[in-house]
Amino acid sequence: MKKIVATIIVGTQLLVGGLFLVTLFTGNEVDKKVVVVENNNLSKMVDVVSGLYMEDFVNTITTQEVEVKEDEKQVEIEEKTVEVAVPEVSQVEDYEVLNTYVGTITGYGPNCVGCSGITASGYDVRNTTTYMDSEYGEVRILAADRSIELYSIVRVSNIPNMEPFIAIVLDRGGNVGFGKGTLFDLLFADESQALHKTNDVTFEVLRNGK
Repeated sequence: MKKIVATIIVGTQLLVGGLFLVTLFTGNEVDKKVVVVENNNLSKMVDVVSGLYMEDFVNTITTQEVEVKEDEKQVEIEEKTVEVAVPEVSQVEDYEVLNTYVGTITGYGPNCVGCSGITASGYDVRNTTTYMDSEYGEVRILAADRSIELYSIVRVSNIPNMEPFIAIVLDRGGNVGFGKGTLFDLLFADESQALHKTNDVTFEVLRNGK
């Protein structure tokens, strides 16, 4: 037991002594006072060396805690900003269907035989295939039977290799209408690109006239 106690005391003396020497050689001073330690006074040595390092140790811990807290606040602010910046996804409006027709559709261009490039509504289509409607936005252009008012809105679907689309009736045609060659005629940029006659197409009238 005496040997164990002696070993612990010697080890402690060496550790504290080492810290004291480091303090002396590194030039650390406390309030510019010279530290004098007697060799036979271990408790005083411990108190002095501990005092030299304790203040720096406390300051270091305090600084780290403040920095961590500031970092946490910064993370909170950035996360809230991201949440606010994310826009909501708008819902697609489901318009009421007023009438539904199933029949044929063909295509034509502004340069077709007998065409002037100006629709029956007076709209110039020589450089466009769409019309900007105040309610439905940019829509395709159709020729339809005279019983369907100009500026009527029609949703067209079930055309092979084409997604359903919204169109507006702005034109007429000698071969377009009920009991004629085609039910509706869809405008294309050029006659050579026009859609060939397609059957069983669905036409849903969403608005009558303006």
